[in-house]
Amino acid sequence: MGGFMLYVDGMPRATLTSNELLEFVRRGSVDMPVITEADIEDRSKGDGLSKGIAILQLVWFVSQLVARCIQNLPITLLEIDTLAVAALTCISYALWWKKPKDVGCPYIVHLKANATPPDLLNYDYNRDFSPRSYYERIRGHIFYPFVCLIGIEANPSPRAACYRRVPSLGGYNACKFDDNGGLLTRYRVGKIILLSGCFNGMVFGGIHCLGWNYCFTATQSTLWRATSLLVICAPVVISLDTLSLMHRQWPLIKIFGLYPGQIATLIYITACITLIALIILSLLQSLPTGVYDTVAWTAFIPHL
Repeated sequence: MGGFMLYVDGMPRATLTSNELLEFVRRGSVDMPVITEADIEDRSKGDGLSKGIAILQLVWFVSQLVARCIQNLPITLLEIDTLAVAALTCISYALWWKKPKDVGCPYIVHLKANATPPDLLNYDYNRDFSPRSYYERIRGHIFYPFVCLIGIEANPSPRAACYRRVPSLGGYNACKFDDNGGLLTRYRVGKIILLSGCFNGMVFGGIHCLGWNYCFTATQSTLWRATSLLVICAPVVISLDTLSLMHRQWPLIKIFGLYPGQIATLIYITACITLIALIILSLLQSLPTGVYDTVAWTAFIPHL
């Protein structure tokens, strides 16, 4: 919904995380916002019609792909990659069907006159964020978004603090505030986001394994199979390494100054880039006979 913006003396201070808002309400510093379902629906930029059309397009694409397999028509690597993206899109739509989109105006929460202004907020740090070395800057740019997405990073993004924006997923510290009443469990949100993201990555790699026997050269075939398996396996390493960092139960191993999860992240990115390069290369080469043939019955069905 754009987040909850804390106003102090009529001026915006910072965007509150869910834990910070709950803490302010418990202290009596702010009133609990009253938000109805109608308020949330009013902020949504996507209605049922636009979402339905997108779902129909996905269903139409998948049905055509299945029909081509039934009729033994060749499938290109681009179609396999599109199928993987379509699968992730379906998961995103299922989870975010009612999520408001492109909300630019946050919900304003006013600090009470008799309340003490906060000294430090999760998005209101006043310190130097610049890393000490070039290596740390590179590592921060590569790994910081992934760590924040998982929800275990305690330091907010300088850009987020500057523009007071709330990330769409994760992005705040999910473990700073622990509820003794059991309403909030340490790292619970981070674990859910971590496992969901790793599952999506494994699905993405698994679908690319459909091109296992594509008419490659020997080198290209080996690259495709290896990168597809790496895309499947890397999220497993990332999840195990991150869980070990969360719980501190297993010994923390570093290779060349990097954790295994960080190395797996680099491998995952490299593997995805390699898959894209192989897809582009396959389109520039001679395509199999029958690629341009269409399934006969699809011509009689109106579609977009």
